[in-house]
Amino acid sequence: MKTIFLALATAFVLFSCSPKTTGNKGIIPENANELASENLPFAVDSLQLQDSIAVAKTLKLRTSSTILLFPTLHNKTLLDSIYSPSGIRLETYSKEKLQKELVNQKEAYFSQGQEDAKEYTPDFEQIWDENSYMKVFSNQNDVLTISYENDGFSGGAHGYYNILFKNFDLKTNTVIQLSDVFKDINKVDWNKILMKNFKNQDQKEMLLVDKIPVNNNFYFDSQNITFVYNQYEITAYAAGVVEISIPFSELKPYLKPEFISRNNIK
Repeated sequence: MKTIFLALATAFVLFSCSPKTTGNKGIIPENANELASENLPFAVDSLQLQDSIAVAKTLKLRTSSTILLFPTLHNKTLLDSIYSPSGIRLETYSKEKLQKELVNQKEAYFSQGQEDAKEYTPDFEQIWDENSYMKVFSNQNDVLTISYENDGFSGGAHGYYNILFKNFDLKTNTVIQLSDVFKDINKVDWNKILMKNFKNQDQKEMLLVDKIPVNNNFYFDSQNITFVYNQYEITAYAAGVVEISIPFSELKPYLKPEFISRNNIK
């Protein structure tokens, strides 16, 4: 079995290094990398891994991962923050170290799958998978926004999908929090504003909550801030990922002056 596994690893593990990130889900613009490169003061590259293994007669595991490389970013605190959502924490973030970490994550997934298969295997052939994709969403005014997508299937009625956005200040090497955007987030009537700007009526009919809470999953440009809610967070699974965009014009009294100035908010 060990020989077979090594053969599979040799045959199916695919690494590539490319300046253009791959993979797409509906809410990621096709030209995300072009938008990011307009004012990009550094190089962006990517590492990709794909592999699969049979753990039982009726069960195959498959995994795919894409992470970004930033060859000219060297601030350890910033890099820790960038890779943390992907479950990666290293002393240094070289291409070789990141590639090794992807292999470690893949092997951990396969190892757990082999253990699980001792307790349960499906009655008919299935492929269970676990996938993650890290992408540049935008880069403007020294604010780098990265999306972290995860999807997969491990039996049951349906698979899962979620997406997280993080915004990084390349001037201060920090993660941008809502407290960096707003004077006092507690003074904003978030439920009223979010309900008003929840435009997708089909999704709105599947709300599971009476009040929509503000969260830390957001991205922004010079006109809007968009809050993102994953499956089951505020709506039923069938609603998918919910995005609620709020014009800054409705929030301007609550915005910090320095945020307004830096992001050219009118």
